[in-house]
Amino acid sequence: MAVTMLSVLVLVVTGYGWSNYRDLLNGLATSDVTDGAGADGAIDILLVGMDSRTDAHGNPLPAEVLRELHAGENDAALTDTIILLHIPNDGSSATGFSFPRDSYVHVPGHGRHKINSAYSRGREAAVTAETKRGATDPAHLARTGGDAGRKLLVRTVEQLTGVSVDHYAEVNLLGFARITEAVGGVPVCLVAATKDIYSGANFRAGPQTISGPDALAFVRQRHGLPRGDLDR
Repeated sequence: MAVTMLSVLVLVVTGYGWSNYRDLLNGLATSDVTDGAGADGAIDILLVGMDSRTDAHGNPLPAEVLRELHAGENDAALTDTIILLHIPNDGSSATGFSFPRDSYVHVPGHGRHKINSAYSRGREAAVTAETKRGATDPAHLARTGGDAGRKLLVRTVEQLTGVSVDHYAEVNLLGFARITEAVGGVPVCLVAATKDIYSGANFRAGPQTISGPDALAFVRQRHGLPRGDLDR
């Protein structure tokens, strides 16, 4: 009897784990956009926050989700958060460097532009080339364009820093909101109350924990702040 119960328990736990693992995989999209050489022995990961209104597979987010996120409509697909995470091979602490999104840099093949436009420039160039070849499938164009945009962003960061990027991870607006929920919220402290009808930010002064759409509104707010983007 005990053996039978243990077997049933193992099956239930295994089934639950597989179900959650499968759901996780279904929510992810993978592509090969880095060389993964690791020439210096360290691990360098490019973490990207995408100002995107589509899911990981290029499908538009439902209107009700966009309303919940106060996202509105925008097809630019700008990489407004770009962080290079360097993990040394000697066991010392990892270091993250955030690139200001309005930094003017050399984008390979496109001249000097804001770094947050590298992805969209690579994407649009690839979509245009594929369209000229006769491609019409939206899924194919989204996948090809997205991969080209990621590769160009990686090349831009590598050329700017001299670092070889080994891994790339990207999250969109909805993904950011869900991550803050998964970690139980993020503690913040405001010196003054603030409100922004565009991002949906509406926070009291003082310490508080925010998550989900509120956390997204917090990081996207630039209206109603004394120095706009600088304060953000």
